[in-house]
Amino acid sequence: MPSEMSLLDGINSLRSVRKFKPDPIPEDKLKIVLESASKAASGSNTQPWEFVVVRDAKVKARLKEPMLRTWLARLAGGTGMSPRMRDVYDEATEMLRNTEKVPVIIYCCVDLNRVGKSEEVRYASIYPAVQNFMLAAHAVGLATCLTVHGSTSTRGEPEVKKILGIPEHVKIACLIYLGYPAVRLGRPRRKPVEKFVHNNRW
Repeated sequence: MPSEMSLLDGINSLRSVRKFKPDPIPEDKLKIVLESASKAASGSNTQPWEFVVVRDAKVKARLKEPMLRTWLARLAGGTGMSPRMRDVYDEATEMLRNTEKVPVIIYCCVDLNRVGKSEEVRYASIYPAVQNFMLAAHAVGLATCLTVHGSTSTRGEPEVKKILGIPEHVKIACLIYLGYPAVRLGRPRRKPVEKFVHNNRW
């Protein structure tokens, strides 16, 4: 891991980026990021993660279709959205429409044959790896956006799995968009600790 960014600085400056440069991702950087993901904790050290790395623009275009269709259907059913959330969703829609232009998209999956049967253990065994992935990408100058497109039956998962040849016993947990950022964002705004920490009891 490059030493120019401390862990705490990375945590405190990590942002979701939805606009990417078209520049390809060097293999050495991608390897650093994936190896960092593999250092995460998992239930009973089962390491059930599987990452499907997609660079081919034609494949990404095929993947976009079921994800965009189901996303737009969800938006059509929503009501009472605030202007701020509408802006966020508009950005998310635009990123999804440009899926094939993002240098790399990565489906983060869980091999259900290698992890406990309880849903909470399954997801607790993949999301630490996802966070490691995103922090490592940030440390080497790359940007990420975590989404759940393609991760459930109502978000296009059956079609995505078919396109990618993902076996039945493997579950898509989430999707990460990866590339060099086309925009520079400041540090994330978060509630102060006092607003969400409860000492000894609620």
